[in-house]
Amino acid sequence: MEKYIVNILCDFCLLLVIRRFIDDFFGKRKRSKNWSNLASIVWLAGTLVMSELFHVPLLNLTTNLLLTILLTYAYEGSVVKRVLVSILLSVLSAACDMVAFVTTSAVLDPDKSFYSFVFTVIYMLLLERILGIVIRRGRVWELVGKEMLLLCGFPVLAVIVLYCVTAMESGIYQCIASIAVLAISILSIVVYDKLAMSLEVKWEKGMLEKSVEAYHHELDTMKNSQRRIQNLRHDLRHHFIELEGLAKQGKNEEIYSYVKELETSFADTKRAVHTGEYETDSLVNFLVDDARNRAVDVCTDITIPEDLNVSKYKWNVIVGNLLENAIEAASKADMKKVILKLKLSDGILFLEIKNSYTGRIVMEDGMVKAKSVARNHGIGLRSVKELVDEQDGQMDIKVDDEWFDVKVMISIL
Repeated sequence: MEKYIVNILCDFCLLLVIRRFIDDFFGKRKRSKNWSNLASIVWLAGTLVMSELFHVPLLNLTTNLLLTILLTYAYEGSVVKRVLVSILLSVLSAACDMVAFVTTSAVLDPDKSFYSFVFTVIYMLLLERILGIVIRRGRVWELVGKEMLLLCGFPVLAVIVLYCVTAMESGIYQCIASIAVLAISILSIVVYDKLAMSLEVKWEKGMLEKSVEAYHHELDTMKNSQRRIQNLRHDLRHHFIELEGLAKQGKNEEIYSYVKELETSFADTKRAVHTGEYETDSLVNFLVDDARNRAVDVCTDITIPEDLNVSKYKWNVIVGNLLENAIEAASKADMKKVILKLKLSDGILFLEIKNSYTGRIVMEDGMVKAKSVARNHGIGLRSVKELVDEQDGQMDIKVDDEWFDVKVMISIL
């Protein structure tokens, strides 16, 4: 009875530690609290059954891996990331278990060896407290491509070493091999952090370059506007004389045509957005001008104050990525149209970007999973959502046969 009580308590504590690890990797925002609780119950029951009925290390490791993958489905993230994190945690847990068994076997009686599980939990908790700082720092940035393949190599290597450990009879060799597995797992997390920080720097550099380009574009627009206004002022006397002559002759239609032509001249100097929030104005005007050059019709409805109480960098990343993706997708559709709405109401900042598109969009967990043609929405969407979540905001995506609609709400109180 004593053994069962210790195992149940330790498994429960280990579950809490693993969930803290998963929080570190995926963030604390869960898809469903009910799903999270159900997955935890299944993990706990499955672990207890396997540990009592089967004593095959590789089978137990595989079962633990599958149950941990199930736990990650309570969070939002890619399938590759779920599998990678689950492998890391399963290997880390098994290595801690092996180290705990080897280091306590000399002081515990054989019939009390199950108490080594207590040290497994303690080792895992210590690792989470130390490594959690590193993991959380790189959590926002999704690793893809070559970086992900490189990272996958570490847990694979750890599994091979761990499998070799089970075949060893000598306690000292088991201890050395288990420590090696721990070192490989920790190294993989450190590499994850370095890759994540590298991608973060790369993205920040890209956004900075885009912001600088937007500011230069804004200055050029202002200079061109001033030049046009100066020319119009210079020619204003001639326009009045012409209009006066047409009025004396009663040529109303000619007057109307002449005035419309003047309006067109003034319209060419008009900026798409002018709220006083310079950073937002520059970025949006730059992207709207790019849309016009690609024959995309952008309708804007923006009412925000001059000084928003929000991180300018993060806000521009959100607006810039969503609007750029929308313009790119709309430029490939038959109906080339983008609708941008931005307003502040009762301390809540509302952003809606809606665009036409062509192709097929597949959604999973409220996010774009894959596309055949209209692929660009997937670029940066998860990172944008992470930034929105960081500010306790919400991002919702809706798709129908013609429109791709993204809504963002952020409290700035």
